[in-house]
Amino acid sequence: MADLEKSAPEQLKENLWMGAQRLVVTAVLFGAGYFAGYMQWGDAAKLRTEVKQLADQIVDLKNQRETLSTRIAREQRDKEVCRKEMAELKKADPAAPAPDAGAN
Repeated sequence: MADLEKSAPEQLKENLWMGAQRLVVTAVLFGAGYFAGYMQWGDAAKLRTEVKQLADQIVDLKNQRETLSTRIAREQRDKEVCRKEMAELKKADPAAPAPDAGAN
C-alpha cells in the first residue's frame, strides 16, 4: 500500500536510486574481484622476483662453467708441455731411469 500512496515521479526516483545502488555494488564487487585476481595471478610480483633470482643464478653458473673450462684447458696445455719436455729429456738421456721405476 505504501507504493500506491507515492506518486509516479517519486516511484521513478526511488527505482533510479535502487538501480544506481545495485550498479555501484556490482561495480565495487567486480572491481574488488578483478583487483584480487590481478594481485594474486596477474601481476605475479613474487614470480617476477623468483625469475630474476633464477636468471642471476643462471648467469653465475655460466660464469663458473666458463672459468672451469678455462682452467681445464690451461691444465691440459700445461700437461702437454710437461709431456713434451719429458719426451725431450728421454731423448737426450735414454739411459736415465724412468721415474716410475724408482718409486717401487
